Amino acid sequence: MKCKLVDVFAKEKLSGNGLTIFYDYNSLNTHEMLSLTQEMRQFESIFVSTSTSESSVRARIFTVEEELDFAGHPIIGLAAHLHEESGDSTPKEWVINLNKKSVNVKTKKTDKYFHASMAQGKPEFIKTLGDNESEEILLSLNLEPRNLANYPVEVISTGLPYLIVPITSGIENTKISVDDFSGLLEKSGAKFVYIFDVINFEGRTWDNAGAVEDIATGSAAGPTAAYVYKHQLSSPDKPIIISQGRFLGRPSEIEAYVETKQNSISNIWVSGEVVKVANITFV
Repeated sequence: MKCKLVDVFAKEKLSGNGLTIFYDYNSLNTHEMLSLTQEMRQFESIFVSTSTSESSVRARIFTVEEELDFAGHPIIGLAAHLHEESGDSTPKEWVINLNKKSVNVKTKKTDKYFHASMAQGKPEFIKTLGDNESEEILLSLNLEPRNLANYPVEVISTGLPYLIVPITSGIENTKISVDDFSGLLEKSGAKFVYIFDVINFEGRTWDNAGAVEDIATGSAAGPTAAYVYKHQLSSPDKPIIISQGRFLGRPSEIEAYVETKQNSISNIWVSGEVVKVANITFV
């Protein structure tokens, strides 16, 4: 089985967020895809069908625990891979068809490999937490009220609903410190949490067991950019650079750009560099 290993949101090999791209999902069942993702021990893997048109592909994304309807770095990495496979050095556009949505991605060749920009669409502002709810979330993340920024804790989605927790201090101490964190998130309509330092524009997130930290989370960058725009934390019409992965020894940068129309968000682009690491053949 043909596979490729790439690093996403990375400028050099063996940095950024690693991703395995698997062919051909038509020959694999869900259990096999999950098992292969667990074998690679990455935060996510992506499986792409070889039955595709020139610029449109169908794909499925898995974590080590479950299939996801949407994720960021797998789509960015897949688009770079597709561009390489095309053999075309000019800029390209792709449509990645997932379980419940289709994602448009633009790619261009660089000296190192490829740069990809993913359209995450218009954000959905799902819920703003009250004071008591926010305090419960802070305690579950090993934080205190003094760490919280003077902005609300909110649930925002561009495909996956994230609970955005804005802080001004304590990011180095954050961790999931309760047993049923998924249940706590479900009460507010969130799937995952994203800790966001509003001073340094740095983020952290984990699987909901708190066992695995993600290196660079493209699906969280869109909601975070929407949060930044809503609360005027950055100049409008300029790229938002989000740092992540420092605590894993793989510092990464995610670029987000908010498009607006009549003073409301019409689309959010999430972009990053992709570096090829290896071609893999499974026996």
